[in-house]
Amino acid sequence: MAIKRVRDIRPMEKPQVIEIRVVKKWIVVAKPTTNNKPTTNKKNELCYQFVDQHGDGIEAIGHALEIEYFHSIIRLNSCNKVSGYVCTNARDYMATVNHTASIVIGRKAKFLPVENHNIPSMCFGFISYDLLFNRIKNNKVLTSTSKQ
Repeated sequence: MAIKRVRDIRPMEKPQVIEIRVVKKWIVVAKPTTNNKPTTNKKNELCYQFVDQHGDGIEAIGHALEIEYFHSIIRLNSCNKVSGYVCTNARDYMATVNHTASIVIGRKAKFLPVENHNIPSMCFGFISYDLLFNRIKNNKVLTSTSKQ
């Protein structure tokens, strides 16, 4: 069984087995609308950040109503072979990794624990120095070396 690299996951594609380490988890709480009526289109989300042995990260999202279920099968810093997820577009808000896709996990997702000491325990979104200036949105000089 071939293991797919996290960086090769694309939105809306058929999922393949990935081998990851769980490096972060958090809950995103949906805020009520401004008129204090309950929101119907927003829901709480249970989020994870996964990293593969190449250091590539991806965000995984599950419904927070399933929190007890996910806590029973997904442990921080554990390594797993994951299948049965859904590939979707990455969020354009609160992005935790620079990736075009996220994965959605539910009760059909399978987490098979594995021993893999080659998977890093953290994920960094470094960029090469040559590409850095293309991403700078505010190019004001913050300090000056001239004497006043």
